[in-house]
This record gives sequence, structure tokens and C-alpha cells, in this order.
Amino acid sequence: MPSLPLPRLTRILVAIAAVSFLAIVLAYLLAPADRAARTRVADVSWTWTGLYALICSGVAARRHTDSERRRAWAWIGAGCALFLGGQLVWNGYELRGVTPPYPSLADVGFLGVYVCFLVGLARLLRTSRARLFDVELLLDTTLVTLTAGALAYAFLLKPLFEAGGTLLALLTSVGWSVGGIAVLWRILVELLRYSPVPLAPTGVVIASLVILCASNVAYAVASLRGTFRSGGALDLGWDAAFLLLAGAAALAPGSAAAVDGTARVISDHVARVTAIVIGLAGIAAVAVAQTLSPEPDAGAAVLIGVAVAIIGVRFTHSLRANRRYASLLENEVASQTRSLMDSLAATAAAERNLRLVMDAVPDAIVVVDRAGRILEANEPARGMGAVPGTTQRPTLFDFVNPDAVALVQERLATAFRGDVQRLEIPLIRADGSHGIAALLYAPVREGSAITRVLILARDVTDQRRTESQYQQAEKLAALGQLVSGVAHEINNPAAIISGFAQTLLLDELKPEHREMLQMMYDEATRIGRITSSLLAFARAGGKQRNLVDLNDIARRTFALRSYHLSTLNITVALDLDPSDPKIWADASELQQLLLNLLINAEQALVTVDTPRTITVRTRADERDTQLEIADSGPGIPAELRTRIFDPFFTTKPEGVGTGLGLSICYGIARDHGGRIWVESEPGGGARFCVLLPRDQREEAREPAAAPEPASPAATGRLAVLVVDDEVALREALLRFLQRRDIHVEGVGDGREAIRLLEQRAFDVIISDVRMPGMSGREFLERLRRDRPDLVARLVFSTGDAFTPETATLLKESGVPTVAKPFDFAVLERVVREVAGRATASA
Repeated sequence: MPSLPLPRLTRILVAIAAVSFLAIVLAYLLAPADRAARTRVADVSWTWTGLYALICSGVAARRHTDSERRRAWAWIGAGCALFLGGQLVWNGYELRGVTPPYPSLADVGFLGVYVCFLVGLARLLRTSRARLFDVELLLDTTLVTLTAGALAYAFLLKPLFEAGGTLLALLTSVGWSVGGIAVLWRILVELLRYSPVPLAPTGVVIASLVILCASNVAYAVASLRGTFRSGGALDLGWDAAFLLLAGAAALAPGSAAAVDGTARVISDHVARVTAIVIGLAGIAAVAVAQTLSPEPDAGAAVLIGVAVAIIGVRFTHSLRANRRYASLLENEVASQTRSLMDSLAATAAAERNLRLVMDAVPDAIVVVDRAGRILEANEPARGMGAVPGTTQRPTLFDFVNPDAVALVQERLATAFRGDVQRLEIPLIRADGSHGIAALLYAPVREGSAITRVLILARDVTDQRRTESQYQQAEKLAALGQLVSGVAHEINNPAAIISGFAQTLLLDELKPEHREMLQMMYDEATRIGRITSSLLAFARAGGKQRNLVDLNDIARRTFALRSYHLSTLNITVALDLDPSDPKIWADASELQQLLLNLLINAEQALVTVDTPRTITVRTRADERDTQLEIADSGPGIPAELRTRIFDPFFTTKPEGVGTGLGLSICYGIARDHGGRIWVESEPGGGARFCVLLPRDQREEAREPAAAPEPASPAATGRLAVLVVDDEVALREALLRFLQRRDIHVEGVGDGREAIRLLEQRAFDVIISDVRMPGMSGREFLERLRRDRPDLVARLVFSTGDAFTPETATLLKESGVPTVAKPFDFAVLERVVREVAGRATASA
């Protein structure tokens, strides 16, 4: 059963925990070596992890649907609160430079954590099924208890009492040192009592408590030896424990309230084995310590002896239980065998029903012998081409691509040796078409011999094509996030260069100076076109269709590859329909289709030395549009033209191509209600044609409403406020607009703009969308709330209008937008038009 997706809040909380852990690890690695600095890092880390675990526990306590689990998370949250309180007290001592007393109020909070966590864990485990009491449970519990006591006595209590000190300090040290072992003991005892235990979130809670208590025990041992230093692995253990606890709390509301048979669990078998292993290891450790000790301890020797006796009784009882179980199992097998023999008498009557069931299965079922001859086949298998019953029986290899025959023979031989085999192979269907089949070989045994193999076959061609498209969509989504940030950072300096170039072009210049400035402006504009094309291409994955300009997609896609093609001496000619045909389609998918065809033509052309040319052509009529990609390459042989759109088919060397590019093009064309084909002659190049229907919606046939005339541009001395965190860009805008008789003032973020708007009036406000501090969205919301009269005077500027967040803001707000890098003439026109409309509506 597939798992349900995690809620958005859960994913956010878990992600914060993971990022926090990575940040803490980096802080420990990068912190200076001096003790004071590492202590400060450790204090900050403990404070944050305790606070975050408290927050997540509170969320779990509020959101969980089960009342018992809500109370459990409330107790766990109380433990986090005690830890946080103790840490804050400790931080207070650190900040004042005072050595805390021992014990202190911080120790009270730290020790109280044990009680709260134990109660919370007990309530979590109470929802699991309690194990019936038996001798094994008694022995395992006794062994764990004895081991915990022996370890605590040998390694912690004895050194503590030998060290001496006041009674209160001694009791506090006992609590620190023995408390961790006590909690670990309680966890293992509870796991022995309740089974099975869900791995999420209860198992995660147990793991976090194990890490926490193990760190405390290690801290106690290190402190006794005087080897503890802040900022080490122990500090990271405490941080990891609380962040893991926070992750468990985040997962808690979405997890099942009880084990349903599909969730991963900690079984009672695992708990029993763990108890025995811990018992053996713990007693062995105590025995080794006593052996190496110069003064043997009689009490420790008694504990070791008792533990060894319990282990012996445990193993003796297990052997006797296994013998009883083997006897019962043998009797059950004998009974089932007799029942099976009785049921064989009814096999003949059930044969017809079995045949009907086999034919009803949608997957192909085939039975073959050692030579691969088909003995039996159901109806779907006959549809795939397996038709037994003729004079000469067909073989399995007749319907397999010749390149895969050796693999099929090898796996068939392995199946006849008794192993189940799974594989995927190229398939030749009954109609001659090619595809991908997933096969499962299951040996059929008759007595001790394997005489036949049952083959389950499923045509997974469409599924693999869909998976490939999904993987491509994921890659493009990741690319979109990367390109979005890069485009914003590139467009700002490009806008600055373009702005100063346009400002200087307003002056009287020497011809050579004007030419250089014009080149600067043209290249900055080119940067803007390239980043715009990258953003448009990288926003794939949404399956959102609208009216798109096929010619514009062709230009944008060519822009992505133009430089690379020129380095290969490939000339590209764009022969685009002058009517600029629009079609109802997913623009990103069409761009992916065209890019795949361009790359395919490019890879064909690099194999020839003749003039290399690619022609991109668009044509349209009233119903359809046609896209053509023609190259002057070597062409495609006739025997390959029927297979080039098959998944994973490629003629390129290994590592050069995956065989999925044209298959994806085929799927995109089909999803848009169109088709794709190739026309080629060897030596005469290849021409790929994609025929797509135009917009067939009823509303698309209605005449478009005439656009409203634009308001007259405002004239005269205007006052403009520029809100942008780029100082150089503000300076470029200020200088250009002042040259155009427009008064300009600039500020770095939305808060400064709000303060300035309270002091004086402006005709137009130009605001960047992405800024530190108050962003463009927050600035717009503030204007709508406090100064709604200024919303009509707002103009957004952005260098990444294609990102989902920015595109949504621009669409919902309806605010005029100018794209970076600016064409300052367009910007001036927009400024005057906005000022004119605002003045007319005032």
C-alpha cells in the first residue's frame, strides 16, 4: 500500500530540524578552538534545540486526534520545557561570568527531564498491544534489570561514592549518572512489555531518548575522569537527540494511531534479541573491568554470577520452547499435507475456472519449457503475440528484440535452477511495433524437478515514458529554482549597466563613444533576453495550458542553444510563419519538445563534415499548426525510422544518449492531440514534423474585445520614488529620469519608502519585488491598508517575473510591471502613463 504524502506543516518542521542539525554541525566545525567560544556555541545550540523540541511537542499535543497521545506529547513537551528552563538558568550563570553552584536550579530542570520523558514514553507505548506474561518476558526483564544495575554500580556509583562530597551534591551526581541508565533500562523493559511498537513516531522518540541518555551517561563517565570538553561529540549528541525528538513530534499527527499491518514496527522479537545482546555485552564489560581492576569487587562478582545464571536459564528455556514449536510445526505441516492431497481430487473440476481466471488477468501469463517453447498462454499473452497450438510451437525468443535474446536465455536458465527472476526487455508486439516489457520468471516445480517456468509479462512502455517525463520535470523544477535566483542576481547588474549606458546616450558624444555605449546597452539587453529565456524554459512541470505563441517559443529555444551551435559551425535558419500562430498548449512542454529535436539534429550534424545547417520552420492554417526541424545531416536509414520513437532506442555510443529524447517528444505531441513523424533519406538529412491542433475551445472562437485606450501620458515635472536595494540601480534610474525632467528620490527598502511617503507626495512609486527587509508584496499590502490612494501610482520592477511567487503577485495585484534590465524609454512611458491615469482618476 503506498504511503500517504506528509502534510505541508510536517514537511516544514522536519526540514527545519534537519537544517538546524546541519547548521549546528557546521558551527561546531567552524568555531574557534578556544574553550570559551566552543562553550558559547554549545549553549546556543542546546537552547535552540530544546526550544524547537518544545515547539514541535506543543504542535503534536494540539494537533493529534488521539487524547492519550496528546497527553503523552504534553508530558514530552513538559520535559523539553524543563530542559530549556535549566539551560536558560545555566546561560544566565555563563553570561554573568559566575560559576554555578552544584547542585543548582539548572540541575533540577535537567534531572526533571528524565521523569517527564519516562511518563510520556509510557503513555505512547500504552496504545500498543501489551505482551502476555510468560517465562521469557520475566527472564529478559530480570536480565536487563541486573545488567543495568551492574553497569551503574561498576562504572558510575562506585566511582562517585569513592569521590565523596556533600550529601546533596552526591545525590545530584547519582541522579546525573544513574538517571540515563535508568531511562535506557525503562525503555528496553517497555519494549519487552509492549509489541509491536510503531517505528514512527514512537520508534523515533525512543531513538532520541536513547541518544540523549547515552550522551548523559557518557558525560557522567567523562566528568568522573575529568576528560569532558564543551563543543565535542557529546554536545552534538544532545543536540541530535532534541532535534530527532522534534522530528518525531512533527510526524506524530500524521501517523497511524495503531499498527495497521503495513506500518513499519519494532517487533517483540527485535526487543528480545536486543535485551539478550545488551545483557551479554553489559555483563562482559563488567567482567572485563573487574578483571583489569587491581582491587576485585565481591559485589560485582556476585552480580556477574547471577547474570550468567539467568542467561543460562534463558537459553535453556529457549531451546526447549524451540523443540516444542518444531513438534507443533511438524504436526501442522503433516495436517496441511493431508488436506492438500484431498484437494487435488477436485483439480480437474477447477481447471476450467482457472483458465477463466488466467484469461481475466490483464497481464500476459506464459508457461515455457527449457528451450523457451511456449506451452500455455492466456488471452493477453496471445494479444502480445504468444500463440501456442500451431504445428511448430513458437518460442519466447520470437517476440524479443534480438539484442535482448542472450539476456532472456541467461535469466531463463537461472530460473530453471530455482531462482525467481525479474527483468525488463525490449518487446516486439504481434503488430510489429516495439515496446518495453517487464517480466517475472517463477519456477514451476514437479516434485524435486523444475520442468517449466511461469512468466508474467506486462507492457510497461507507457509507464516508462511517463516516468521519464516525470524525472525530466523534476530536473526542470530544480533548474527553475536555481535559474530564478541566478536571473535575479544577473538582471540587477545588467539593469545598472543598461541604465548608465542609456543615460550617457542622451548626451552629445563622439561617434566612437556613442558606438561603444550602444554596444554596452545592446549586450545588457541581450543578457536580459537570455535570462528571460532561461526562466521561461525552467518553469516546466505545472501542466498549465494557455494560448502560447509558437514563434516566440521557437525564438526562445533557439536562444538557449544559439551560442553552442555556433561553436560547432552549425547555421540555424528560422523560417517562422508571419501570422505568429497561437495554440492552446503547455509552453514549457513545447519548448522541451523543440529543444530535444534541436539537440537531436545537433548530434546528427557533428558526425558530418559537409555544411551544417538546421532549419526551424512554423506553418499554420485555421485548424492546425506545423513545426518542422530539418537538418543537413546523414539522414536516417529506412529500417530505423520505425523505431526511433521507441523508448530507450538509440544508435549513439553508450553514455552519449539515453534513447528517451524522441520518445518524450512523441509523448508530448500525443498529449497535445497531435502527432510527430520523420521524413528522411540516407545522405539527405532528416526532417522532423510535429502537427498540433490550434485552440479548439468555444471561447477562443469569440471575437476578442477591443482593448481600452490607454490614458494619456502625464506631462510636466513629475516626482518619482524608487524603492530598490541595489544602490547603483537607484543611481542609474535617478540620473536618467532627472535628465528627462523628472524629480527622483531613492530608498533601499519598503520601510524607508513608507516613512518618506508620510513626509511628501510622489506621482509614481517604482518598487522592486524581491528586497531584504520589507518585500514588494509586503509593501503593496501596507499601501492597501494605510494608503490605498497610492496603489494606483505603484509600478513593480523585477528580474524574475517567471518564478511562481513573483508571477502570482503580479497577476493578483494587477500592478504595472517593468522587467530588468530596463529599456528606459519604455520605463519613462510607463511612469508618465501611470501618473496620468492616477491624476485622471483623482
